[in-house]
Amino acid sequence: MSTKPALPALDEELSPRRRVDLRAIQPKPAADDATVEENSRRLGSEWGAQTTLEPQRPKTPLASLRIEVPEYLDRELAMKAAQDRVTKQYLVLQALRQAGFRIEAKDLVTDKRKFKR
Repeated sequence: MSTKPALPALDEELSPRRRVDLRAIQPKPAADDATVEENSRRLGSEWGAQTTLEPQRPKTPLASLRIEVPEYLDRELAMKAAQDRVTKQYLVLQALRQAGFRIEAKDLVTDKRKFKR
């Protein structure tokens, strides 16, 4: 004879539930930056979390530049980029900067994929 306890009834779990009226939910008014920062610091101190938020940088408008290079150079760029954990674009921009062209530091990003969200 089994002494296992009886399983609970499933009647409540199987009965249809009333849907939430999503249109009735009103958004909270937008908080100013100072309030958001203060709440972030408070929550961070309570939970021991990192609360430093990097300010949004205005994006520099980009233009596409397509060039053809010898395959050996492409391979060399690819190997160097993999070795340094950067992109070929970074290597080219860095070389142009070293050649005297103006490239702002904010635009010299080692791997722009890390900033996409």
